[in-house]
This record gives sequence, C-alpha cells and structure tokens, in this order.
Amino acid sequence: MTSERAVTDPTESLAAYRGVRERTTEVLSHLDDGVAATTLVPGCPGWTVTELAAHMCGVCVDILEGNVDGAGTTPWADAQAARLAPLGLAGVLTHWQEVGPQVEALAAGFPPEPATLMVFDATTHEHDARGAVGAPGGRDAGALAVPLDFLDRRLDAMARQHGLPALAVRDPDGWGCTAGEGEPEIELRASAFEVFRSFGGRRSLDQIRALDWSGDPAPYLDVAFRDSPLRPPDEPLVE
Repeated sequence: MTSERAVTDPTESLAAYRGVRERTTEVLSHLDDGVAATTLVPGCPGWTVTELAAHMCGVCVDILEGNVDGAGTTPWADAQAARLAPLGLAGVLTHWQEVGPQVEALAAGFPPEPATLMVFDATTHEHDARGAVGAPGGRDAGALAVPLDFLDRRLDAMARQHGLPALAVRDPDGWGCTAGEGEPEIELRASAFEVFRSFGGRRSLDQIRALDWSGDPAPYLDVAFRDSPLRPPDEPLVE
C-alpha cells in the first residue's frame, strides 16, 4: 500500500529554497577564499567549503542549462564542484546569486517532487556548510518545513512498503509525523533537526540508535537507507 500524502506545492518549495540560498550565502560570505578552499566539510568528506558551495550553485546552473541527466547522483554533484570551484568562494556565491533567482522564478512550472528534493538537498548542505564553519542556525521546524515534509513522505512510504508497524516521530517542541498505517506501535522523540539530519544521512547508525526510541528501531534502520543515495557516516557527526 502506498501513501497518498500530497507533495509540497512547488511555489512553497522554491520560496523555501530562496531562504536556504540566502542563509547559506550569509554564513559563507564572510569567509576568506583561501580559507574556504582548504577547509574540509565534515558532512561531505572530500569536499572543501568552496566545492560544497560550487555544488549548490551548480545545481541551479545545470537546471537552467537542461543538464539534468544523472541529477542527484554523486558524479553529477562532483562535476559541479569541479567545474565551478575554480571561481573561488566569492565568485561562486556571486554566481549563485545570479542563477538562483532564475530557478526560483520557475516555481509555477517546476515538477513538485524534484522541487522538494532540491530543497531537501540544499538544506542538507546548508547545515553541512554551517558545521564546517562553526555557525549553527536555521534549525527550527519552520526553516526545515519542506525537508521535513519530504522525510515524512519518505518514512511513510518506507514503513508501508516493508509492512512495518506505524512509527510516530515527535519533536518536544511541536513538530511530528506518523509513518505507516494504523496506530503507532513505536515512537521516536527527537528534535526536528535531529530527525532531519539522522534520516538525511548525516548521523551514524549508532547515533540514530541512541535517540529516544520507545522500542527497537532495528526494523526501520534495516531498510531506511536501502536503495538510497543517503548513507549514514561510519563515524559520528556532532554538530
């Protein structure tokens, strides 16, 4: 059985994307080009801050140029980083401020699912960038609304596809969702931010297991990252 939950409207998604772009630009704009070119991103092993920003900008460039074959794959992202990183961080951010609004203006005709995935990816990298430069922020459920809707649908589909008991996810500050069919048999209590980072491939399995579960999370973790480009890191990521 599949979920019938609606995908976030593209206009809302692209408005959220603009917020991600503006916050990330603000966080990184004070960083020296030389420092950015040598500062590694713990959430994206192998990438520097400049390469991370180049990928974020490159997504918009490739959408505008119709270069979407392989969208979302590692080779697609790596090619963006390699192509635009030589501009330097300042040049990348300037280019992003040029191409980002052009993509955002396409909201009315943007396919809903790719729009939410784009926001999920960009928000993930916003926090990767924040972690690299020690500038936490943007962790409230409002700033994470579209990515959390994306995760809600993903977790619901996972539970239904694998016939798992319904799972309730509850943030003590008010956000929550229920994945699967019927009354929840297990509950996860964690902040919206931790849920986002945990099921977004930015927490190790040990970190996810250590969250406040009312029962055994193994059945969910056994399938949560199966056939997904999202992979938990081997080592804990603390932000």
